[in-house]
Parts: sequence; structure tokens; C-alpha cells
Amino acid sequence: MNIGILGLAKAGKTTVFNALTGHNALVDKYIQAHLEAHIGVVQVLDERVSRLSELYQPKKTIYAQFEFYDFPALFLHKSEDVQSAKLISEVKTMEGYAIVLRAFEDEEMDELYGKPDPLRDLANLEDELLLHDMMIAEKRLEKIDLSYKRGVKTPAIQSEEKALHKILSSLHANQPIRSASLGEDEARAIRGFQFLTGKPRLVILNCDESGMDAYSGVLEQLAGEGNLVATLAGKFEYELLNLDSSDAAAFRAELGISESARDRIIHLCYQLMGYISFFTVGEDEVRAWTINRGDNALTAASKIHSDLARGFIRAECFQYADLINHGSEKTLREKGLFKLEGKDYLVKDGDIISIRFNV
Repeated sequence: MNIGILGLAKAGKTTVFNALTGHNALVDKYIQAHLEAHIGVVQVLDERVSRLSELYQPKKTIYAQFEFYDFPALFLHKSEDVQSAKLISEVKTMEGYAIVLRAFEDEEMDELYGKPDPLRDLANLEDELLLHDMMIAEKRLEKIDLSYKRGVKTPAIQSEEKALHKILSSLHANQPIRSASLGEDEARAIRGFQFLTGKPRLVILNCDESGMDAYSGVLEQLAGEGNLVATLAGKFEYELLNLDSSDAAAFRAELGISESARDRIIHLCYQLMGYISFFTVGEDEVRAWTINRGDNALTAASKIHSDLARGFIRAECFQYADLINHGSEKTLREKGLFKLEGKDYLVKDGDIISIRFNV
């Protein structure tokens, strides 16, 4: 699982990256932008995993994980440059994006880039992303037209052409591909292009800790337009991350902050991607596994090990909530809450699964 952090120059992308991952990537408004992505891995803290670990006392406890990629400010119209082209190729492999917008004031940066205006900056970044996707779609349609002139007109190419014309209509109307309402066949036809505006995104306003409430109207507007949004005092959260956990908790309590913004944003990323968690438990290991909502038991088995999917017989399933309510697997069996499911069973968030298999 990975999320790319994008934004305009000096929006505080690397500060947000450090706050989310605990890394110490160099941050200074005077330094030249980094040329490669910073990469950090974070745990998706889940109280259910902690509780299961208490119950089973395993040798290892493993939480789900995210990879965050902090990309330098992109200038997509310069993608002919080798370094830029390489970065854009990497950006396109991301499963989703966290868009960081500057919402803090700084006299020197205000002179260079204007006063903080998240809506303006988002519009500017969107223009770049839309233009990039438009150029890719138009170039591909030119190649398809050339194929037709050479007598190559397969059903697959025709399906691709139809999908490309549909997304171009959206792009010309300044609408991202993710809002183009593509059918399954159309989405499949263009999947290989990995269009930038086709990926899900989280919009993060990078604020000062004293200005967290100043942009409530902006947040409401962005949310009303269908965006998943959050505020983060990036510098402040990073400083808290370097405190002892008890000191950080006391500091948050003093400021009336009930939870870590870092943890909240990590969970929002999980929500953004449509992920759910199932668990495996035992004396050796308690572990959270991540799949997409709507995935079946065979997919869950393949996440654990390819042999389990290849030799799949049945999935033994019970729910985390039922285990907590009734206290033991034995009681769940007695109450009929321990079930055997086939490969087409749709896994639910919170399922605890053991795979019966034979290879």
C-alpha cells in the first residue's frame, strides 16, 4: 500500500512527511528541492490488533502498514526532462495521493508565492494534473487513429478508444478522470495508463497549530465538492512525535487535542483507498492483513501465502466483535458464530480467518 504526497513548492510536503513517518528528511525553506522521493513506512495502529495480542499472547504482533512517498514539487509540463520523466513515472505507480496545501503564513514565502490560499493552490495543481492526463490521452488516440488507417481495428482497441474519448470529455470540462463514471470495461481498458486524476486523493491543509480553525470554511467547501479533507499542523505534530509518548499526550490534553492528527490522517488514507482489515491469530503471530472492500476469501488467502490460495478448501471465519463479546473461540463455536466459508465469501472488516488448504 502506498500514498504519494504531492503539492506545490514550499507547501510543507516534507514537513508533513516527517510528521507522518517520524523521518528526519531535511526541511528548510532556503534549500533546493530534493530530486528523488523520500520514502517512509508507517503502521496503521488498530486497537483491535492490540486487543487480540493481549488475548493470544503471540510471539509477534504485526500491524498493517503504509508507505508514504514524499515527491518534490512537480512541473509536469517539463516531463521531457529525464529526471522529471522518471519522477512522474514513479508518481503514476502510487495507489492514491495526499495533496498538501499551504495554510500557514510566512513573510518571505508570502512575498514569493502570495498569501496562503489553499483553493488557489489546489486549482493550480489540478490544472497541472489535468493537462498531463489530457496529453497522454490525446497521444494515445493519435496512435489508435494511425492503427485504424493501417487496418488494425480490434474490439480491444475500439473499447479503449471509447473510454479515452469519454475521459477526454471530462478533462476538457476541467473534471478529473475519477469523476468520469467509467464502466468496468472502460476502466479496465485504460488501467495501464495510470492517469494521475484517476487516483483517489486526500487533501491536507498544512497549518500552524494556532490556525487550525481558520480554514473551516475552506474545509467545508472542499468536502462539499467530494474531497476527503484534513488539517495537520505538520511542524507541531513532528515536534510532538519526538517527545516521550506520555509527554506528548499531556501536551495534547493541555491544548484540548483528543487524538493524534498523524494517526487520524493515516486512518483517513486507509479509508481513502477503500481498504478493510482481516486478522490471523495464534500463539506465533497476531497480524492485520489489508484487502480491498469487496474482496473474497480466495483473495484473502493469497494475501497470506500463495499456497493457501492454490490449495484453498475452506475459510474458517469469526468476527472480532463476537470474540470480544463472548471471550473465547470455544464459546463462539457453541453459539454457531464460527463459520466455514467458500472461496467466494466476501470478507468483512474485522473478520478473523484461518484457511484450510491442501497442496
